[in-house]
Amino acid sequence: MMKETDLFKPVRQLFLSLGYDIQGEVGAADVFGLKGEESLVVELKLAVSLKLIYQAIERQKVADFVYIAVPKRIYRSHLKLNGSFLDLLKRLGIGLVTISNEEAMIELETQNVQLAKTRRSLRIKGDMVREHKKRETHLAVGGTKEERVTAYKEKVIEIAKALHALSEASSSLIKEYTRIDKASDILAKNYSGWFEKTDHKTYRLSEKGLSSLHEFLF
Repeated sequence: MMKETDLFKPVRQLFLSLGYDIQGEVGAADVFGLKGEESLVVELKLAVSLKLIYQAIERQKVADFVYIAVPKRIYRSHLKLNGSFLDLLKRLGIGLVTISNEEAMIELETQNVQLAKTRRSLRIKGDMVREHKKRETHLAVGGTKEERVTAYKEKVIEIAKALHALSEASSSLIKEYTRIDKASDILAKNYSGWFEKTDHKTYRLSEKGLSSLHEFLF
């Protein structure tokens, strides 16, 4: 059975080919891309609905260009029932991407709709851009309902990988090994519950850390 996450890879490949740096699950967006000063949002869905259109309109407040992405068979069946669907998207300035056989293609180009930007929308966009730029990997998959892989979570994973390799280490060694400046702080606060301190004032992976790291290593 197809999941929204199955749409992410072909959509990501499509916009990578167009020069965007793509990340999944940034802020409220399934897909967020940057190309210079230009920002892009794509909402991934398995069905066409009014809720999806409302979501796309909301994303126009925080991105220059907005697309919705659905399976091609869903788009075709919806178009038969609603022949004015593309006209509606054109009027709203929303682009359309369809996915078939693990390939994505643009059916309708988006437009830069100049909606009035509030302080809140500008702050949200700024937060999304900063989060995007902080990320160093592409572990986050758009469309997921699971815990997001934020820039902070990326660092937790890198520290966990180091402890997995070293078995046990001091915070200073982990900082040197991973080159993460805030490694000591991440280990000490341990928001994730992935680490535990030993009697020797070193750190090792907790049982939760071992089981959670498994999905990123294998």
